[in-house]
Amino acid sequence: MDFSLTSRQRLLKEAVREFMKGECDPSATLELAKKKQFPWEIYRKAGQNGYLASYYPKELGGQGLPLLDYCLIMEEMIRYDNRIGMALSLGSIPAKTLLRFGNEEQKKKYLPKLTKGEAVASIAVTEPNHGSDIRFLDTRAERKGDEYILNGSKIFITNADISDFYTVFAQTNPDAPPYRGISGFIVERQQEGVTPLDLGDKVGLKTTSSCSIELRDVKVHKNNLLGKENHGFTYIMEALNEGRAEIANEAIGLARGVYDRALAHTKTREQFGQKIGKFQNIAHMIVEMSEEIESAALLAYKAVWLIDQGKMDLSTSLQAKVKCTLTAIDVCLKAMQIFAGYGLFDEQFISGYLGDALATWLLEGTGQIQRNTVASQLLGKL
Repeated sequence: MDFSLTSRQRLLKEAVREFMKGECDPSATLELAKKKQFPWEIYRKAGQNGYLASYYPKELGGQGLPLLDYCLIMEEMIRYDNRIGMALSLGSIPAKTLLRFGNEEQKKKYLPKLTKGEAVASIAVTEPNHGSDIRFLDTRAERKGDEYILNGSKIFITNADISDFYTVFAQTNPDAPPYRGISGFIVERQQEGVTPLDLGDKVGLKTTSSCSIELRDVKVHKNNLLGKENHGFTYIMEALNEGRAEIANEAIGLARGVYDRALAHTKTREQFGQKIGKFQNIAHMIVEMSEEIESAALLAYKAVWLIDQGKMDLSTSLQAKVKCTLTAIDVCLKAMQIFAGYGLFDEQFISGYLGDALATWLLEGTGQIQRNTVASQLLGKL
């Protein structure tokens, strides 16, 4: 069993670090966060360098890299600057259902723009009355000839106000048993009847928007049906379970980034005539942070490694997502204690890392629901 990175992976991480150093001026990225602006310029340059959705196959504009390599890229970006890294990582994850279950015509039309940094995508599942519970959806898709007519509302949809397209999930068979009557559709933001609305400021993910989407008599041609009718719930779950492993690795990037800053601070900040790292309680916090990060990272890497081997394990992906996001939150809170009053200011990055860490706990489903699923896997029928 070899835990070391390959030479290619090490070189990739070094290249990404140099890219971030060259593109991410802290004052400029802070301004983007304050204005809630997506970092389009850096996003496009990252696409030109092959860093976006690099696990996509080459025929779709990707690099054909293993998912683990892509996660290492995103981890390094987030580690260096969470404001930019999180935005770049969330540009293509929502299109995972299209990548996995779309037909060749659909994929060639929509996905290459994501790898080039020319577009972002959104996935629209969550509704005002359906968050964790998506046995049924209130959004309806009624078949009329060669078209489906979509009506309903979505909420907490990342980047919906700037995305080129959404994968929208709606109820196509209201009389079906739970989970059985949902279908997915590719809907372009500029279509008539589609109205995205930014929900406002939030604690984390400052350079991405969170929106509601109103769908009013939106006409979607049958060619934009994703996969088979009434199979949407399966598509959602399979894509989310892979996405959760990616979120786990994003959380590791957050934890490493805030740890780097806390470690540097303990070596330079002085109180009572000595570096604060000499105080045992501070030194112990640094050690605890390192312990938590390294143990969580092993689980995160294992989760995506299993996916690369074609052996995706549901419990491992879910446990990685829960463990790593909680680790990121705890490490951020420890860093806040080490920085004390300085940590409250956005210029120090700490509050931003904490806000993003809190968001990762909720992305792709709450930790509590995921623990319910893992419990059913471990305990079986009692």
